[in-house]
Amino acid sequence: RAKYRTHLGELAVWLAREGGIAFEQASSIDLVRFMAYLRSGDRFAAPKHHRVIGSLSASARKNVLASIHSFYRYLALVGVVTLDPSASIKPPRVQHRPGLVLDVEEVHALLSAPGGSQRERIQTFLLVYTAARAGELRRLRWSDIDFAAATITLVDKRGKIRVVDIHPHLMAALRRWYLHQDHEAERSDALSRAKSDPTTDFVLLTRTGKPVARTVIAEQLKRRAVRAGVRVRITPTGEAVTAVSPHALRRTFATILLDEGHHIDAIADVLGHSSIDTTRTHYAFASNARRRATILAYDPQRGTGPAFSERAA
Repeated sequence: RAKYRTHLGELAVWLAREGGIAFEQASSIDLVRFMAYLRSGDRFAAPKHHRVIGSLSASARKNVLASIHSFYRYLALVGVVTLDPSASIKPPRVQHRPGLVLDVEEVHALLSAPGGSQRERIQTFLLVYTAARAGELRRLRWSDIDFAAATITLVDKRGKIRVVDIHPHLMAALRRWYLHQDHEAERSDALSRAKSDPTTDFVLLTRTGKPVARTVIAEQLKRRAVRAGVRVRITPTGEAVTAVSPHALRRTFATILLDEGHHIDAIADVLGHSSIDTTRTHYAFASNARRRATILAYDPQRGTGPAFSERAA
């Protein structure tokens, strides 16, 4: 929803700058020009910011166009527009490149990073061992965790439910966090009230008894990665930043398991993908070593040649 709001907000700003065009007045030509504007290097943020944003990648422009398509289909459905002006606009071609994937040593460094809060630690363990999305984890309640069966029930953004097993390392971390959160609730009325209600008894609660924001999960993961020295670079201003993200840990989960020989359909099931094509294209990438081993394992001449002939004789 946040992306949808951002995409349509930028379209609204652009239409206003182009002569005060309202959404329902925009033509196909207007939308084509807007998509060209997104590709250009002279994009600006909302007027109050007045800072240059720059051009969007083909993948980002495709996401914006998806929001526009959805919006105008809705306007046509409710009769605000007669025809959908976006219907004839084709999405840009996107060349898929593997995203960031960590190796086993980097994941270990992330899990054992010094400092940080107890919640930051359990968030990292949940991301690593469940490969769940940040949004799924912020909605996770204690009633979704079955300690006896060692399972976690996750609900994705479309309401699809999947059950994943709790890794022993995660189980130990969850039990410690459960006790820590109960101890904190004894000293906080807001946290105690949240935990006393099954509908608000979230696994990841703030000290004020609110579910942690998805953006906070991502920000705290980045801070932990910087402390662990994982994929850190120094900006021209001297700031240490990292590309590690919750989504990178989902890719890492899939890629490591694929390289270890686990079947891709089982990996897709844990990730919550309805099609293994999504897993294969965006998440699970075979390493060069595995590709090499695959080539070397192929021997159509096995059992032929002089040695074979002698055995046959």
